Amino acid sequence: MNRKKIVFFGCQQIGVDFIDFLLTREDIEISLIVTYELPMDKTYGYKSVLEEATKRGLKVINPNRITESLIQEIKEINAYVIFSIYYRKIFHRELLKIPEIGCINIHPSLLPEYRGPVPTAWALMNGEKFFGITIHHMDEGMDTGDILVQERYEIFDNETGYELYTRAMKLGAEMLKRNFYEILNKEIKPYKQSGIGSYYGKKPGKYTIDWQYKAEYIRNMIRVHAKPYNPAEAVLFNRYVIINKVTIIRDEKYVLQGVGKIVDILEDKKLIVSCVDGFLRLDEYEIFPKLTEIEEEIYLKIGNKFD
Repeated sequence: MNRKKIVFFGCQQIGVDFIDFLLTREDIEISLIVTYELPMDKTYGYKSVLEEATKRGLKVINPNRITESLIQEIKEINAYVIFSIYYRKIFHRELLKIPEIGCINIHPSLLPEYRGPVPTAWALMNGEKFFGITIHHMDEGMDTGDILVQERYEIFDNETGYELYTRAMKLGAEMLKRNFYEILNKEIKPYKQSGIGSYYGKKPGKYTIDWQYKAEYIRNMIRVHAKPYNPAEAVLFNRYVIINKVTIIRDEKYVLQGVGKIVDILEDKKLIVSCVDGFLRLDEYEIFPKLTEIEEEIYLKIGNKFD
């Protein structure tokens, strides 16, 4: 059997899932795996491509960058195709030209919209109701290559940034599996991306709430940063308030007041906070340093205001 040689660049759970799929294909040889591990991957519970590939007896490396010697090694492999699955580095022009049918990337957005890193986070920040996954050829641009397959999915109303990101990885792995042989056999006709599109950079690693923004925007930002990421922060007097979940409240019994002002305190200590166009109910929050019972009576009081 003439096995097709594949070089795989990838990270995180979707990378592990795709490797396991490739190992079930008798007509495929995984010649080399290149990954780029970050400490936060384990923090967030993502599987390690380096560890899992090593367990499976595969050749895997974890370089800090794509070097000339690595490119030369891939040339000598004579790979039929290179897959880039959530890999974190830009491909050199020389690398893009190596495989017989090109380099294939998967990107969790409806290209040409939301090019760049973490598009699922940006989709949440912008209040999108849908996101997408695109499998496309790679060129020298950032997520600008011709599209092979594209699918659209709903963003659930209370979905957090972590939940959407991990769901996108699962959907993406299944999408790769369904279309794998059609891609390898060049049975899918690629088409150009249409329109100007949009590009977003890295999402901010920390979010301090600015109560001057609309309630929907603040809620979306809180969703993006919710646990196990670093939850949104606010300041109440000399205490930090870590806010993990909120609900928009539009109730005529509440009157808009100064932004960030506590207008009600519910029996379970959930706070109703005034924004510029509505109210947020703080459903899950923690105060640091923790308040004593006496301090709670001082801090958790109607009329008090977040900075």
